[in-house]
Amino acid sequence: MDNSQISNHPALLFENGVSREIADIVSREDEIVLYLNGKESRHIIASNDMLSELGAGFFAASGIAKKIHSVHADGKNVFVEAEVSSGENDPVSSSLKISPEAVFALRESMNVEVWRKTGGLHCAALWHNGKIVSVSSDIARHNAVDKVIGFMILHGLNPGECALACTGRQPEGMVRKAAKAGIPIVVGRTAVTYRGITCAEKQGITLVGFARDKRFTVYTHPERIAGFSGSTSAIPEISGNSVQITGWKYADGGFVPVTDTVVVEEDIILYLNGKEYLKNVATHDSLKELGIGFFVAAGISKHPKSVRVSGRDIFVEAEDAECIDCSLGSSGGFTPRKTPGYVTSDLRISPAEIFAIREQINTEEWDNTGALHCAVLYHGGRVVYSASDIGRHNAVDKVIGNMVLNNLPPAECVMGCTGRMPADMVSKAVNAGIPIIVSRAAATSAGISLAEKAGLTLICFTRPPRFTVYTHPERILTESEP
Repeated sequence: MDNSQISNHPALLFENGVSREIADIVSREDEIVLYLNGKESRHIIASNDMLSELGAGFFAASGIAKKIHSVHADGKNVFVEAEVSSGENDPVSSSLKISPEAVFALRESMNVEVWRKTGGLHCAALWHNGKIVSVSSDIARHNAVDKVIGFMILHGLNPGECALACTGRQPEGMVRKAAKAGIPIVVGRTAVTYRGITCAEKQGITLVGFARDKRFTVYTHPERIAGFSGSTSAIPEISGNSVQITGWKYADGGFVPVTDTVVVEEDIILYLNGKEYLKNVATHDSLKELGIGFFVAAGISKHPKSVRVSGRDIFVEAEDAECIDCSLGSSGGFTPRKTPGYVTSDLRISPAEIFAIREQINTEEWDNTGALHCAVLYHGGRVVYSASDIGRHNAVDKVIGNMVLNNLPPAECVMGCTGRMPADMVSKAVNAGIPIIVSRAAATSAGISLAEKAGLTLICFTRPPRFTVYTHPERILTESEP
């Protein structure tokens, strides 16, 4: 296990009404600066390993670079020299065919120690010529994928002879990375999305989802999986936030047709004071909440005046708007490069309330698709609002937006979320003034550090009858307290 990716943090483990001190292993994240042809190009939040591969893979998989000439990593700076791309890539053309056993091997190769120890890192793997040739881990799934694509490039492997796997969901942005790199097969351990499927179909990519120990589902171009015989169905048109898609499920040595519910993501544009501010990908609901919540959670405005939605455009007016630099966060979203303030609150919460919040984080959409993150707002002894979205940062923004639109006192609120808690997610609650986060998943070292400095109580791995408190445990009521 690479020590550059992990660190030990003191925490309190609450289990069956009893607390004890532990030293927990958590994943680390760092700000990495990418340079292209001598000029600063991107600030991204990533795990500090395989940085040469990350640099090469990022520019190739984003379609910025047509050919990588050289890569040099110096500390947290990565310098890439490349021929810049001049247009769109052609659909992937490859006669590659892999066996179901190769799919399972890709899936198993991502079960690495650092993933098991922390629960906070995504993994990716690259298959070539009958074997796994590279496995990467990173705080973000897109970084993990960029690293194995970079490995492929730096080792001169033919993309048309490679298959790529990832622990994360497969929306359009992830599938497009494989398309830009020329890789014909993508294997996901979890769910796919509607636009991920349509992109894979158009780009000539075989898209596999829900790869488990003995089964998987193929959604596009199944002819590249050995043993498949049958016909494929046309992809239906969008109708709402989810759609029924026909795929081919492999289990017990054969393929059978299945119909899955997959989530639909949309392109959303945020405007601030009449000017375009950010292009985002989100689930098309609760857009007023998303717009208000984004600008508050980013620390750009504390008191937005108004919000208006027209189709997929969100217009926010704010007199107190600040100009804030940003980086590409671990969740793929906008991360303000500004230190948030300090949360002041007398709010306290009982273990029973923490478990009640955890219980209501799941939604029907999550259960049906496996592709949506969920967030909830807890106030006055109950969950008052819940939101779902393809991005965990969007789900949290929607919850914060609801709080602002309903004039709820932030110091009296708790935010619950399905997703991991790196610094970019913790900063959202801090900027909004929310004192307590309850997450179903892991924290990162930077998330913990920020929560400690900002006075926020960070509760993660909430799984009855236990949860772990990393910072400011004084807000947790004991059984002897009323």
